[in-house]
Amino acid sequence: MSTDQVSVALAGVLDALTLVQEQLDALTESGQRIEATHREIVHRLDTIDAGQAAVTDLTPILEMILRRSIDDREIMKTQLGTIATAIGFAHAAANGNRAPLPVAVASDPLLERFILTQPADLASEERALTDWRNAASSITTVELISLLNHQQQPSPTDTPESRVLRYRLAAITRAEIKGRGGEPPGPPSTAVAVDRTASACMIRSHQLAELWRAGESAALYGEPELARAVDIFDDAERRLGSAAGVDFPPELVSLHSDLATRIEAGDRPSIGDSGPVYSNERATAVEPGKDR
Repeated sequence: MSTDQVSVALAGVLDALTLVQEQLDALTESGQRIEATHREIVHRLDTIDAGQAAVTDLTPILEMILRRSIDDREIMKTQLGTIATAIGFAHAAANGNRAPLPVAVASDPLLERFILTQPADLASEERALTDWRNAASSITTVELISLLNHQQQPSPTDTPESRVLRYRLAAITRAEIKGRGGEPPGPPSTAVAVDRTASACMIRSHQLAELWRAGESAALYGEPELARAVDIFDDAERRLGSAAGVDFPPELVSLHSDLATRIEAGDRPSIGDSGPVYSNERATAVEPGKDR
């Protein structure tokens, strides 16, 4: 590994260790809350006179303490498990075995700070990242900055997968801008859209459908929520090829139109949908108003 790669990997390890410390602090605070409640119970028992003690029911209070203790422990167990996984991947990266974090881990709120500011993955051969690296290198810095402002904006219709991809693409955009001596805009404060109402989701789906209908562009390859639709179309194009004397077979025209309709309706179709990827059958993938 180069010096820069080692530095990035070690920075990831240190960041993960910082998260562990934060969670240990949270665990300590949880224990302190339980102890404070226990002291309050003891204080109340000390102030209850003999006549009241017989009719005082402390069971609800004790049950509340038990529930809080169990809930806190389960939450901390899950969170520490997430951090342990992140540390494992950081350690592997430091030893040259790079791999993206699993979506379930990368989309965890505990890792939000890392996701928003992560370094660019310039070596991955994933189709979405490769296409975006190529597209980003072919447009102006002004266009890149404009795209980054849109790209890193949380979307109300993001799934965990598209949210993780969003900030991997944004990291590449930032790196491209910096590589040209430019100053990229800072990341948002959160990776999750504040407004995820049905109306916000509908507006977003219409925007995505409009971008899809506009055809091939840098903006299309830089949009994570359309990455799966691009995969479908690329797969169909390979399967169908070009008919004799026809640059764009009618099946592809139909598929492109069908995908636009589904995207506008709130669907986010993928190759894993049932039926041939170039069929006109609808497959529900995302509920636009669903809380993600």
